[in-house]
Amino acid sequence: MITIPDNIDSKYRFVILSALRARQIQGGSSPMLKEDRHKATQVAQKEILKGLVKFRIPTKDGDQKEEPQEE
Repeated sequence: MITIPDNIDSKYRFVILSALRARQIQGGSSPMLKEDRHKATQVAQKEILKGLVKFRIPTKDGDQKEEPQEE
């Protein structure tokens, strides 16, 4: 079972972010982790869990705030 990081507000957002990143990887983007035997979705999830993927969560007024990444 995967534990969702604190900077992601729901498991649904984690799934959406993972799917978007997996689509990038499948489209030819270089993975940030070197794991040859895993599917793009698993690589995307690991990248997000390690804080390698930057993302913005839109607010209700239309602004987008960038989530701080922990090092």
